[in-house]
Amino acid sequence: MKYFESFPGTIYTFDKNTLNNQLVTNILARSTFLKEIANNSGIAYEYDVKETDTPEIIAYKIYGDANRSWIILMFNQIINPYYDFPLKNDALETFIQQKYNQTINEALTTIHHYEKEVTKETFYGQLLIDKSTQTYSIGEFDVDYSDNSILPNTLPGTADTSLSISTETAVFPEYTLKITTTHKAISNYTNELNINDAKRSIKILESVYVQRVEDEFRSLMTDGR
Repeated sequence: MKYFESFPGTIYTFDKNTLNNQLVTNILARSTFLKEIANNSGIAYEYDVKETDTPEIIAYKIYGDANRSWIILMFNQIINPYYDFPLKNDALETFIQQKYNQTINEALTTIHHYEKEVTKETFYGQLLIDKSTQTYSIGEFDVDYSDNSILPNTLPGTADTSLSISTETAVFPEYTLKITTTHKAISNYTNELNINDAKRSIKILESVYVQRVEDEFRSLMTDGR
């Protein structure tokens, strides 16, 4: 089913002559029926968008119909399929150059922001049994709240470099916990790359529910709701 074919029509006047009214598709009509479905994790699974993927390609691979790409987009609340969906490498580099008014080399060497990365590793003997990493944006300066003094953070001097701050190890009877703290300088290029990569994990509605979704969408939009 094509996305707009079930949208209700509306009468539109293209000039002041009321005799020139035409029936057009009401593209402003919206339906929120997927909200309840999208929040049900039991009927969806995660999919990692590949470099060659488009919503149409994904819909064809999974549902056998490229016209069902609207289900992919709506289910993931993607409003703008050009920029809310992961960009291909060439398009991403063009976007970066336009956004920052820089060459790619300049975007790679200009610091966008700083991050603190804290990695926790849990060992049972010599065996790594768990690893997690949390990342926080930090400023160039920090406040020492004991005397309210402003101190410079220990930060890398160039874009996309890292500086190891500390490694702490705590030994417990059953396991050993290792915590590594690193400061990083993130370039304009890497910042946009990270944002783009974060969009690659999307949710896919199980195929068995697709026909029901199409029927309900068609019914709601035909009624003009």
